[in-house]
Amino acid sequence: MDLHLRFLNWLGMLWEKMFVMLLRNSSKVCISKIIKNRIKEGLADIVSINQSAFVPGRRISDNILLTQELMHNFHRKIGPPRCAFKVDIQKAYDTVEWSFLEKTLLGFRFHPKIVKWIIACVSSTSFSLAINGSLYGYFKGRRGLRQGDPMSLYLFTLVMEVLSLILQNQVSLSSEFRFHNKCEKQRIINLCFADDLFLFARRHPRSARVVMGALNQFQNMSGLVPSMAKSMVYFGNVTEGVKDRIKSIMNIEEGELPVRYLGVPLISTRLHHKDCKRLIECLDARITDWKNKCLSFVGRLQLIKSVLSSMHVFWASVFVLPKRIIHEIEERMRRFLWNQGNNIKGKVKVKWKSVCLPKSEGGLGIRRVGDMNNALMVNHIWSLLSLRESLWVRWIHSYRIRNRSFWDIPVGSNIACSLRKMLGLRPLIRDHVWINVGSGTKTFAWFDKWDAVCPIARILTPRIIANAGFNMNTKLAEVYADGAWLWPNTWMDRFPALAQIQIGELDQMRQDKIEWQTNSGHRLEFNTAIVWNDIRFYQNEVPWANLVWFPQAIPRHSFLTWLFVQRKLKTQDFMSRWISSGNANYNLMCCSLCSSCPDSHGHLFFECGYATTVWNGAKGKADMADLDNDWNTIFQHLLTIAYSKTARNIIAKILVSASTYFIWEERNRRLFSSRKRNACQLVEVILSTVRLKLHTMRFKTTPSTIQVLQEWALPRGLLVPDDDCG
Repeated sequence: MDLHLRFLNWLGMLWEKMFVMLLRNSSKVCISKIIKNRIKEGLADIVSINQSAFVPGRRISDNILLTQELMHNFHRKIGPPRCAFKVDIQKAYDTVEWSFLEKTLLGFRFHPKIVKWIIACVSSTSFSLAINGSLYGYFKGRRGLRQGDPMSLYLFTLVMEVLSLILQNQVSLSSEFRFHNKCEKQRIINLCFADDLFLFARRHPRSARVVMGALNQFQNMSGLVPSMAKSMVYFGNVTEGVKDRIKSIMNIEEGELPVRYLGVPLISTRLHHKDCKRLIECLDARITDWKNKCLSFVGRLQLIKSVLSSMHVFWASVFVLPKRIIHEIEERMRRFLWNQGNNIKGKVKVKWKSVCLPKSEGGLGIRRVGDMNNALMVNHIWSLLSLRESLWVRWIHSYRIRNRSFWDIPVGSNIACSLRKMLGLRPLIRDHVWINVGSGTKTFAWFDKWDAVCPIARILTPRIIANAGFNMNTKLAEVYADGAWLWPNTWMDRFPALAQIQIGELDQMRQDKIEWQTNSGHRLEFNTAIVWNDIRFYQNEVPWANLVWFPQAIPRHSFLTWLFVQRKLKTQDFMSRWISSGNANYNLMCCSLCSSCPDSHGHLFFECGYATTVWNGAKGKADMADLDNDWNTIFQHLLTIAYSKTARNIIAKILVSASTYFIWEERNRRLFSSRKRNACQLVEVILSTVRLKLHTMRFKTTPSTIQVLQEWALPRGLLVPDDDCG
């Protein structure tokens, strides 16, 4: 036994020496990530629920939504007098005392050895001076947490938890503090996201004195200094005399709403267009930065999907955006797609409603802002229905829902705008939210949807329910027991729909579970993507999607093919519709490739004499030599191979898209410049482009594939033994 203990001690000393050596000689980021993952595992058990920063399972939107509720109607002189303090902390991460951090970790019962490792990582920092772009010397740091260190975020969250504990302790010891009128049930004093701190109290100067005492105590312990010059206080229905006393105690100035909080405007009324001005300005700045760059349609499409479409997501996850703002966001996205952000009319080729469909339904896969906004807000509704562990959820159930069904809450004027907008989404999702009944003790009998006939409140009026001895909050277990209904038998005769309800025995050992039912009738675990797919505008899937958008396609060729398949290219037959407005003369139009007649989608691809020559020179390389020079024939052939993964069929799709692209390019070149290429030159351009694309692919080793490589003069190094071409 002694030998075993000696071995363990020796092993521990060896690991400690190795840790110090790693810290000195290798990347500190790897060590920080390892320690961060260990800290994160139990963070939710240590940090109080009023902190939502970097704690798994908590959201930044909870703080925003709850703060809006607590500051609702602050602009009006009604309700109990109350105040809120937005406190700024000077250089928060850079001023944490290391001795305080060590005591904090030990106080939270971290193992002394891991505390030692954390302090070793934190205190190993050093600084250099940059003078005229050159670094000179270095000096050791004495306090602070490194910005960008993976561990710093979680350590600072633990430091701010000490402030929450000090506030709670000061309030429990003092009889002078008075809670904000909407905070007493949850004993909310502060809401914190990293160094963004909000404090709430009644309008009593004595409450402000308690808060100030707690801040001073925290400052003396941690080294974090509240900057009262940058902090603000907001009053709701407070007299001027009391305001002056509170401001003198806190040494703080009064602010005006709206104020920026966690990246969005904090408002006490509904969200206006002017409050979202910053979002529009950010979009304009990003588009202006791209406007002068030579971007193709597909390049602009990718930027819209990856950048512009995500810029509004944070706002849309907190607010139901005003319709005017949604229109302006989509207008900028549309204008950037079709004319690179320039304010030029007449260049839109496809309706925005169709553009925003998924590619499988004939669109480009851009998500509409309004649909995405609704889906993100439904995420909060789901939190309320599923009782997610959140301070905002607890608060809403305590002060707004009050043991009622979410579907039965009236939309009153005393409800904050965010919750009022969520309640307005109830008809949109009503038929999608189902209860998988277990014991029936959590399911509202009249309002929840646990059968196709439900909700029963659509059939029974409140008076009928009350006359039978029930109330509106009756649970399913109270009206159904031992396989029989406990409501009056006369209901079955008066309301035949009730007889169609089918329910088995209630399982007392199983909890009721909320589920999302899709449009197709499947019950799935909730997520925002499923909601968006069920509430968006949709059309039937098109059969040609996979022959336009396939993994091996050249993106800019696919975009033009997408326009061509939908007959949206500005050919001369299309422009002939402008004759009535005097913008074109159809009699003077002729195909720039063959000069025989006005061009059209059918003529250009591939009936034109020039296009026919090009197509005859290219199609043999894709095993399509027997096909007629007619787009409908080619299109029907492509539909039969749309989902094929063989090398020949993939090359056929690439070749048709490339031919379409370069014939259209040559047509426009001849219309708008004097440069021309003959058919043989264009065939060579098409084949070389396809060959270059094939060089980026890998092919499964089969006799057919080997033959294809020989025909295209490709190296055998493109062959792989176990993978399909791609």
